[in-house]
Amino acid sequence: MSTDRETPPWQQQLLDSVWLLALAAIIFWMLAYVVWGIVDVLTVPLG
Repeated sequence: MSTDRETPPWQQQLLDSVWLLALAAIIFWMLAYVVWGIVDVLTVPLG
């Protein structure tokens, strides 16, 4: 039996920390809006 504790995976650490979860949500929405904006600009017809 091992007595040293293993660190939880990063996904569990993210879900356990309110601030990390909020930061991840902000980053996700920022990236989503940037990608949406780029797609919107690229689909505008020329002329």
